[in-house]
Amino acid sequence: MKDINLLLEKFKMITGEGHSDTAFKSVIHDIAKFYCDNFELEPDEVAILLTDKDNMVLSFAYPEHLVNAGMIPISSPDAFAARVFKMNRGLIENNFNQMKHLHLFEFIKGPGAKVRKIWKMMSTILRVDDLGFGIIELSRKGVVLDEAGEDFNPENLEFLEDTIIEIAPYLRKVLPGDFRGKLV
Repeated sequence: MKDINLLLEKFKMITGEGHSDTAFKSVIHDIAKFYCDNFELEPDEVAILLTDKDNMVLSFAYPEHLVNAGMIPISSPDAFAARVFKMNRGLIENNFNQMKHLHLFEFIKGPGAKVRKIWKMMSTILRVDDLGFGIIELSRKGVVLDEAGEDFNPENLEFLEDTIIEIAPYLRKVLPGDFRGKLV
C-alpha cells in the first residue's frame, strides 16, 4: 500500500489558501490516483460524489466524464451511493451486479473506453467531524465477471475508511460552496 503521508503533505501545500478551482481539481484527481495506485484500479473505477449544500443530491466530482451526467437523490432507495450516505458508514458489495441499483451511470462511456459493468463495489462516506459531504466509491469493472478482479474484503474497507478520514478535511477545505456538478 502506498504511503498516505506524501499525499497529505501535498494537500497541505495545495489547500493552504482554501478554495480555488485549481486546488479542488488537483485534490480530486490526487485522491483518485491514490486509490487507483493502492487497489490497482483504472481511473473510471473510482468515483467521488459530493452533496449539494442542502444534502438533497449527490453529484459526481470524479471521474470527469460523469461530472455532468446527472445527480443522485439522497432519498433514492435504489442508489448504492445514497445508501452509503444515509447509513453514514462504509459498505462492500462483491455481487454488485445482482443487487438493485441505478444502472444508468455504468453505460456512460469515458474517453475512448468501452462500457464495462460494475461487478464489485466498496464505498464509504466523506466527512469532517460529524458533517457528511459526499462519498467515495471504488469499483471493479469488466465486460464479464472474470475481468473484474478480486473481491473487496474487510481489510480493504478498513484501509479506505482509515485513509479517507485523513484526506477528507483537505477536500472539504477546497470544496466550492455551491458544488452541484456542472449542472449549475
